[in-house]
Amino acid sequence: MQTATLSGSWEFRRSGDERWREATVPGGIYGDLLSAGEIDDPYENDNELDLQWVGESDWEYRRVVTVGESLLDHERVVLQCDGLDTVATVYVNGEIVGGAENMFRRHVFDVADALTAGENEVRIRFRSPVEYAAERAADHPYDVPTLRYPVDQPARNFIRKAQCHFGWDWGPCLPTVGIWRDLRLVAHSSPRIDHVTPVQRHGQGDVELDVRVGLSVPTPGEYEVSAAVDGTDASASRRVTLDGDGEVALSMTVEKPELWWPAGRGDQPLYDLGVTVEGDVAHSVAERIGFRDVELVRPPDGDGDGEGFHLRVNGEPIFARGANWIPADAMYRNVTTETYDDLLSSAVDANMNAVRVWGGGYYERDAFYRLCDEKGLLVWQDFMFSCALYPGDDAFVNSVEAEARYQVRRLSTHPSVALWCGNNELEVGVESWFADSDHIDRLEDDYDELFRETLGAVVDEENPSCPYWSASPSSGPDRLDPEDEGRGDIHYWGVWHEGKPFSAFLETEPRFVSEFGYQSFPSVETLADVVPADQHNPTAPLMEHHQRNEGGNKRILQRMADHFRMPSDFDDFVYLSQIQQGLAIRTAVEHWRRRKPHCMGTLYWQLNDLWQCASWSSVEYGGEWKALHHIARRFYEPTLVSMVEDEEDLELWVTNDGGEPISGTVRVDAVTVDGEHLFETAFAAEVHGDGSDRIGTVDVGTALGDAARSEVLFRATPVTLGSASSAYHTLVPYKRLSLPDSDLELTVRDGNAIVRAPKAALFVELRSDGRGRFEDNYFHLAPGEERTLAYESERDVSDEELEESISVRHLAETY
Repeated sequence: MQTATLSGSWEFRRSGDERWREATVPGGIYGDLLSAGEIDDPYENDNELDLQWVGESDWEYRRVVTVGESLLDHERVVLQCDGLDTVATVYVNGEIVGGAENMFRRHVFDVADALTAGENEVRIRFRSPVEYAAERAADHPYDVPTLRYPVDQPARNFIRKAQCHFGWDWGPCLPTVGIWRDLRLVAHSSPRIDHVTPVQRHGQGDVELDVRVGLSVPTPGEYEVSAAVDGTDASASRRVTLDGDGEVALSMTVEKPELWWPAGRGDQPLYDLGVTVEGDVAHSVAERIGFRDVELVRPPDGDGDGEGFHLRVNGEPIFARGANWIPADAMYRNVTTETYDDLLSSAVDANMNAVRVWGGGYYERDAFYRLCDEKGLLVWQDFMFSCALYPGDDAFVNSVEAEARYQVRRLSTHPSVALWCGNNELEVGVESWFADSDHIDRLEDDYDELFRETLGAVVDEENPSCPYWSASPSSGPDRLDPEDEGRGDIHYWGVWHEGKPFSAFLETEPRFVSEFGYQSFPSVETLADVVPADQHNPTAPLMEHHQRNEGGNKRILQRMADHFRMPSDFDDFVYLSQIQQGLAIRTAVEHWRRRKPHCMGTLYWQLNDLWQCASWSSVEYGGEWKALHHIARRFYEPTLVSMVEDEEDLELWVTNDGGEPISGTVRVDAVTVDGEHLFETAFAAEVHGDGSDRIGTVDVGTALGDAARSEVLFRATPVTLGSASSAYHTLVPYKRLSLPDSDLELTVRDGNAIVRAPKAALFVELRSDGRGRFEDNYFHLAPGEERTLAYESERDVSDEELEESISVRHLAETY
């Protein structure tokens, strides 16, 4: 058995050009053109608009590979391509050996007859994805509609390619092509393991493990296939007669393995599952697996009007605290394992236990899911369909089925993958956006075949250990009412897209919210990389170009006028936009967490960005945390203390996401912004596991006395509730607060920043010139309150250096 990687140095050219340029594989055409100095950075200014010719062109990649006689002596010699983006014709020494039309599949081409001993040319020609999609749409017997974005690409749904490559309401239109995953020559005469799919059935502590082993068998014969779980006594083997490629099933019992748990609920033990097929040359693989039992639970309400919706892991209900994941960069070459690690660590550091891999991007590399396994992040995995309807012809459906089988098998070893979902927002398309289509009946039939029949069957057949949900949002497979709050999952966009006030979140009663969001700007430093300083204004042309949701900057400004006094400069505007975003999402999450178990999940839109822009992200392009992410670290704490007004009362709530009861005391006090103490009381907290209780109320009038609402700050301090953060509440919008000047006192000692406020200081921001972050940020300080904050940095920083690099800002300094 021999394997030769073909990743690395290649050459590329525009079809018809004479000159070849250097390329890197895996990668994509925009990155290769940029490295070759042929284009300007597509992220800078509005360069993207001048680069649409790239996606409208055909491109070719080539390299020379030297092959020895020994490789050609094998019974089977194939070129295995893990990802071709997208419409490709593959040549070896000028001979066509195969083609591709789906970037989400592995393609394997027989090249035994095309290769010769010595030097061989492998060349791959990529068709323009824009032209290909347009041709397919024109040939289709009826219109299949899609939502369209700033750079109009009306046929994106006719090509099995990342839909966001054609632009989105947060990303540029860069319809790339290229060899986006590894490729290699594989030669063998004995059987070779193609895939390993573990299927788990949990009993009373023991796990019945079925191991399905996919085999590539060039020579018929009798072979032994075996599997064993390292660190246990579990093993199995079978001697089977194989006439060709196929799958062999092994079964074993794993006695009382340690269970894999979501972050915050337990540990994440992983086991090596070793599989071997014997032959003249044995082939072995090892997959890292975890033992966990995951179910999608939908209990009917007692009155029959609705049903719950939550994930149950190892028999325990899990409130999903998380965010939506989009591709980490619009250019493949910029996404490394370190990129994944930084972003997913940021998720866990913000007390998340779940991420949703959104259906308009792509299935991520194995490294992404390995990191989720290790960090305890549950993955809601969409199939790659978004904001459109899709063709239902045989060729398209067959391509999707092959894609799904490959991806479900590939990801089946990862305990983090907890749910497969058919698509993003297609039920909304059927029920609302495209309901007036002349062909809606045929479109509904196509929808049912793809998402209620084909994909569900693939998940059931290939990985029955994982549940399938046909769409997000959806009220269930037997209903078409994706906006029904009483069942299934919803996407709530009333506040951002419909312009409702933040208080509208408090009027909702969903079961699980898999999308909701509010926008902000990234830091001035991040914007400066792509937009010149003379355009640092929310209504400047280039700043509006880096806002892909129509009217988004205007919406941010209008809502800012409701909450804050207008800022004095652009830097303060950016700061307030981030505070405003944090307020919106905090209002929603705290409300929905108070409503558990009625509501059992909040996945805000979105965790990350793929370029520098105004968007819904909490982590901006490059990895810097926005204010929202710091605020999320507090509102996603497993134990949450929150306050909410109910007419003239202020309710105090404690939410417990742990499985065990908690008890303690919460002290509530009211002070004026200048430091006068008005009121204090304490409440006992007794909250059962996975529960949420109102533990007391404060009569606002009694607490205020003669003080004005505009000068009072309420604070709820957990005295004995573990690591729960304090909660703060004001009775009027921040613009109406009579905030005093408050010169914060800052010292640095032993790597910690110590900040004290003589008078009230709201949304205190600490920034450092170094590459690091403070353990908390954008927090309130009551008069006389002091916080000690560790500084987390990639390198050692002296106290003197840190103190010199810190700048401090709070709300009253922005106007």
